[in-house]
Amino acid sequence: MRPPWADAPNAIYDPAVPRRPHPETLLFWALLVLHLLPIWIFPFIPTQDGPGHQAVTAILRQYGLPEAGLLRQYYLLNREALPNWLIFFLMGRALGFLAVPLAEKVVLTAYVVLLPLAARHALRAIDPRAGFLAVMVFPFVYNYLFNMGFFNFCWSLAAFLFAVGYWLRHAERMGPGRTAVLALLMLWVYFCHPVTLAVTVAVLLTLAGWRMLLDLRAAPGRPSPRELWGHFRHRLLAPALACVPPLVLIAAFLGRRTGARITMMPMWVKLKQLAGLYSLSSLTRGTIPLAILLAFLFYGLAALCRRERRGLPPQTADGFLIATAVLTVVYFAAPSELAGGGFINQRLVLFPFLTLLLWLGTFEHPARRRLRVQIAAAGLALAFLGLVVWKYAQLDRLLAEIVATADAVAPDHTLVFLSYAHRGDGSGGDLVYRTEPFLHVGGYIAVRKRLVDLSLYEANEDYFPLLFRPSLNPYLYMSNGPLGIEKVPPEVDLLGYPRRTGGRIDYVLLWGLRDDQRGDPEVRGVLDQLAAGYSLVERSPSGRVLLYRARS
Repeated sequence: MRPPWADAPNAIYDPAVPRRPHPETLLFWALLVLHLLPIWIFPFIPTQDGPGHQAVTAILRQYGLPEAGLLRQYYLLNREALPNWLIFFLMGRALGFLAVPLAEKVVLTAYVVLLPLAARHALRAIDPRAGFLAVMVFPFVYNYLFNMGFFNFCWSLAAFLFAVGYWLRHAERMGPGRTAVLALLMLWVYFCHPVTLAVTVAVLLTLAGWRMLLDLRAAPGRPSPRELWGHFRHRLLAPALACVPPLVLIAAFLGRRTGARITMMPMWVKLKQLAGLYSLSSLTRGTIPLAILLAFLFYGLAALCRRERRGLPPQTADGFLIATAVLTVVYFAAPSELAGGGFINQRLVLFPFLTLLLWLGTFEHPARRRLRVQIAAAGLALAFLGLVVWKYAQLDRLLAEIVATADAVAPDHTLVFLSYAHRGDGSGGDLVYRTEPFLHVGGYIAVRKRLVDLSLYEANEDYFPLLFRPSLNPYLYMSNGPLGIEKVPPEVDLLGYPRRTGGRIDYVLLWGLRDDQRGDPEVRGVLDQLAAGYSLVERSPSGRVLLYRARS
């Protein structure tokens, strides 16, 4: 490993003289600290699924308590080894001594810290001087999937880079102990997300296989079967063995879901989203040009580096370019929904850029180029961050209004949260681009009051650690249609649910209902049901939040 002063050929290293931090290191840590601000300066982190994660965590923590009988009446535990389990373990068990909202902040803080560190780790495993490229990862931190609340997947990005970086550091001497460590890293990836597991397996085997092919090419004559086995054992055996445990788990998980729907995204949409790095765009349309600029920074730097290596024989570093090509093909071939999981293409679009970043780390970059790359990437990262902070500030005020109105709810009851403005209701249209941070806000209230949240969509899916009891599932017996609770306007039968199930709906909280919506037949139907069986007990100062309590 080259020492930090090796890039200055005329420098004389004196261990008695303390060295100042390198400007590239200062920039990295300054950006890291700044990217923690959105987590801590606002009471809420306004993501789409985040409230549901909090509610599931709170229920898991209290499920076995004697006083939590109402929770056990409506929910069942899902004890399957789920590839969507990590954050619930962290928030529910590892951080069980913290309040659930605070535990969420700690978990997301760890993600924000780990993703850039993982990129730096992987790049420095290639070349210690390549760590400066980690600045290009900061715009990935608050990506579309994060703002959707897909926290397990976001953690998986760091797990992917750590696993690949670990193999890169030890690829030439992967003994049993290091193979076991790599297997543990692969299990970490599995318990984050299955899509990232498939990507990690593909990348590791592609890189190892390419190195094996180069070894065979350099060997004189045609290799014997024994020599082939020797090359396989040296290059491919360790990563292949490390992939076995998580692949067994994922096979068991997918095997129970073979009949789930498969849908495909149009090819032209995939091409557009890949070209513009669309999975970095959310909250506001201002992020679209920023994502395009970052994509073109990748493309321009890759074209420049490719020109420098043109005409040279194949090298180990070309494995990263091959891995990028493989992931691009996988992105175009993959469905948008499989085995009950969606947003597959939106997740996959990130990985070709991450492997391309590793390929860029194999080059010698002159000082002027390093400076330009860091200025451009840091500027884009700060622009993304500024838009996130601006939008979070708007959304937090509205979320606080909803939660404050729900303070009138008594604990140990049931609640239905109905949103009529999933993306907010600003003057002239939606407040939010692409995500729906008001869809599952009932989860915030369930955490604070120990309620049964009948609008908790995660308990209606089979890939979360909590399930509604089938006989009381509101998505079956209250919702008019598969997702009537989540439509705009919601389509629900509030009075029919108790008759069909023997359950109850104690409180109904409405958000964002405008006067011009009241003439809609579905809105009118819900308001008529509320008039027949409920009393209005709380109204927010703006009138946008209405809380009803059952009269009987």
